Amino acid sequence: MLFVRTFRPLAALTAALGFFVGSGFSQNQAATVDGLKVETNYATKETIVTGNARLTYGTVLLTADTIRYNDQTHLAIATGHFNLTYAARRLVADEGTYNLATQEIHVRNLRLGEFPVYLSGDTVDGTIDELTFTNATIFFRENASYTPSIHARHLTYTKGKIVRAEGLRLGVLGGHFISLPRFEQALDAPFISYLSERVGYRGKLGAFTELGLHVPVGAGVKLGADVGLYSARGLMVGPSGSYHQSASGQSLDGSFRSGYIYDLSNNRQTDVLGQAVPRQRAYLAWDHHQQIGENFTLNGQFNYWSDSEILRDFNHKEFARLPEPDSFLEGLYTHGNYSLSAFARMHPNRYHRVAERLPELRFDLLPSPLALGFYQRFNTSAAVLQADAWGTQPALRTERLDAYYGLERPLNLAPWFTFTPVAGGRVTHYTNALGSEQNFTRTIGEVGFDARLRSSGTFDYKNPVWEVDGLRHLIEPKLAYRYAPAAARGRAYIPPIDRRTFSTYLQPLSIGDSRSIDDLTALDTVRLEFAHTLQTRDSSYGSRNLASLNFATDYRFDRVAGRQRLADFYTEFALTPAPWLKWEVFQRTNLHTSTQQELNTAIELIDQEWWTLRFATHYLRNEYHEYYLEYRQRLNETFDVTGLWRYDTRHARFNEQSYGVWQRLGQTWAIKYEIAWFDGPRRESAFSLNVEVELLKF
Repeated sequence: MLFVRTFRPLAALTAALGFFVGSGFSQNQAATVDGLKVETNYATKETIVTGNARLTYGTVLLTADTIRYNDQTHLAIATGHFNLTYAARRLVADEGTYNLATQEIHVRNLRLGEFPVYLSGDTVDGTIDELTFTNATIFFRENASYTPSIHARHLTYTKGKIVRAEGLRLGVLGGHFISLPRFEQALDAPFISYLSERVGYRGKLGAFTELGLHVPVGAGVKLGADVGLYSARGLMVGPSGSYHQSASGQSLDGSFRSGYIYDLSNNRQTDVLGQAVPRQRAYLAWDHHQQIGENFTLNGQFNYWSDSEILRDFNHKEFARLPEPDSFLEGLYTHGNYSLSAFARMHPNRYHRVAERLPELRFDLLPSPLALGFYQRFNTSAAVLQADAWGTQPALRTERLDAYYGLERPLNLAPWFTFTPVAGGRVTHYTNALGSEQNFTRTIGEVGFDARLRSSGTFDYKNPVWEVDGLRHLIEPKLAYRYAPAAARGRAYIPPIDRRTFSTYLQPLSIGDSRSIDDLTALDTVRLEFAHTLQTRDSSYGSRNLASLNFATDYRFDRVAGRQRLADFYTEFALTPAPWLKWEVFQRTNLHTSTQQELNTAIELIDQEWWTLRFATHYLRNEYHEYYLEYRQRLNETFDVTGLWRYDTRHARFNEQSYGVWQRLGQTWAIKYEIAWFDGPRRESAFSLNVEVELLKF
């Protein structure tokens, strides 16, 4: 018996087509079909719906031009604009079948979207939770001709993850030309973690193109290569990769990059030692971070450069961040108020001097309470130290045992005043001592005090524009004194490996905090500090700093060659009234001559949506005086413009100026067009033209 309707009888159809099955069907749910024209054959239990045909079952919605549904087999046959929606997944095809009882699906020319992945295939079989594609194409984030895509002969997609794929090829703009191994890929992780392309021109490199690519080869492991072709230098190539694992309170992250080139240039110049830069040049950089449970961390870096100029010649921005490579590995275990560490610093490069540790084992006990209000601190270490010969300085090697123990007794003389006497001793033993000593042991002690006053005032001031909810002014004068007259004892016998390095900041006052323990001097010094802090209530919790102003200086009661009794006067200022404004000032003045020795300032303005501005000054007396300005302006959703200027007032020149345009291509690519000029005595080219293409996420 054939019954024909040309309207939407939802209630009647729901009752007629209700069914109850197990294994995927719920006895509380019924399938509903409707459309512009409905034909039902009660003998065969088959319903044909044409014109805006819809089948609904729970969270499943099937629409098509025509749907033929059988109530006995629970099979729906849909032709013309097949569209199946199930929870967050949406399948679009030309035609296909779907079984509501078994969730089996068979379609032709399927397109599936589950952000950020879009898949298509000639034919697809399986269930909604597991689909097998033939001749599949995978787009990430958006289906566009400029988006990188993957083609696979066979692909299995299961519950938000591509679990198997064969015959993989990677490409863009319709061409798939890079073969890939089989792989497994979760949809919430980027398929390619690093893809960049840069083309341009630099005076000493010539026209160049650089390409970097990482693809997955295992769970959390991505491998690839960096390739650079320079018309004036040749081909640089090297493997690169990254790895990541995270589970149950443990994490593992790391990356490495490398490159090798046979440098064709006849103008390679010399390195920092004045030696000719070789033709065969290479570098390797590795970075590792690991957390094992709550207490143990393992961090390391390894940087090998064949010569001191390889990064400066081929990647001057990376060289500016790391002008001298460092290689170390440290394991640190912390528990309660103590820590154990093993630290090794290697030196695979021979063009600058490094205090190597091969290795150093160290124990640190943080300040801990004792009886009668005393606190103790303790640290000890055993290290094999080595420093290679450098210029006229000979090679040094020693085995060093070192320990420091300190006591302090805070005295709260008033609610606003604390006076803390301190005392400590340090014992250090060296092998391979200098002079006539084969072994040398130094024992020194120190005494002193830390005095601190605290004062505060509160003000009921509110400013909704700056989100100020009351003000609190903290004032904290500090006075510290340390006396260690024998700290310089034995300098003639101590191998000076851990020595003082150049720094314009105040160094730690106590011999227990000093890292240059092989280069100590007699200590009879008082330090005065004055700290101001202005705070307001934080809208979420506690308080936040609006401004701070700190002063500090040292006075030495003893005379040390090359040092004045009254040290430079230090000032630090920071203004952070809002997240979009930050102003910092650091200055150092010689009080004997009233001359400014150093002045560094920086102000940063940030509009989260449209622009950022950073202006800084760097002044070091008789060394440099530079102004720095960096600006970025967003024009619209697609384009940003950038500018950077570094001006040297001592020589009246722009050390660097660059102008760039950033372009976003959909959700996938960022393209930067940049032109730059450089001036001054430098190895870098005087002119640079770059076009950088960066994959945002894939």
